[in-house]
Amino acid sequence: MKFRLSARVATLAVIAMTIPSVALLRSQGRGGAPAMPPSDPHDLSGFWELSSSWKSVPPAELLPSITKATLDKMRDADLISERWCRPIGMPALMDNGRPLGLLQGSYELLIATEANTAPRHIYFNRPHVSAEIYDPTSIGDSIAHWDGDTLIVDTIGFHAKNGRMAIPGGGFRTEHSHLVEQFKIVKGSMLSVTSTWTDPTVFRTPHTYEYRYSKYPDLNYEPHAAIGCDPYDEDRTAFVERTFSPALKAAAEAALVKPGTMVDFKKPAAPAAAPKKK
Repeated sequence: MKFRLSARVATLAVIAMTIPSVALLRSQGRGGAPAMPPSDPHDLSGFWELSSSWKSVPPAELLPSITKATLDKMRDADLISERWCRPIGMPALMDNGRPLGLLQGSYELLIATEANTAPRHIYFNRPHVSAEIYDPTSIGDSIAHWDGDTLIVDTIGFHAKNGRMAIPGGGFRTEHSHLVEQFKIVKGSMLSVTSTWTDPTVFRTPHTYEYRYSKYPDLNYEPHAAIGCDPYDEDRTAFVERTFSPALKAAAEAALVKPGTMVDFKKPAAPAAAPKKK
């Protein structure tokens, strides 16, 4: 399947998708339409903020095949993604420096952010979409069910290269990654999210870490659009690439998808040519 892409238009489109979702959150009992009764006694709706003091992230146990060179390559890929203002995806959106807006309904849990990414849709009423028809994304395909007072979220269908790939604690996301999260209210007003990643191509053992979010105290909190990111801003480009090696700068420029270019997402991109020696 082919699409016409423009980096600038793609960034604006993501923001446009996120704003209505966040606005909907505000309307549900925060100054808009009357709040609807929760569909479950464990309703997770609200704005939740993550403090740096509420992260428990052990080092991941990686396969011997995951060498420093492999990790450096994935780090460079994330830097190039940042250079071109690409949507961050999972797991970066869960720790993006701004509150997460959660809205729970009868059929899904929506997680909207103030970051450059699509919102997460976590569905209660269906199984995973067949891999034969599902187009992988940076946020994956998420389904969930309640187990007592814990919401179990199961996510597969990650894209091989879209979004930030790094996983907290070490390692990175691939198309083979499987994420299981446990959402649970603890201490009365905190949301615990325990994430466990498995991937036969990256991790030697399942990698688990926990974030605890505090419920935002301001009931009149108004979410904001993501801070703009212009990949064609020359000052920003010079700032972002300040620490890039010459080879990484060349790779970043080679990664540009020019407006009007036809891109086949199902076809692997050709490797960037090495810079010529002067």
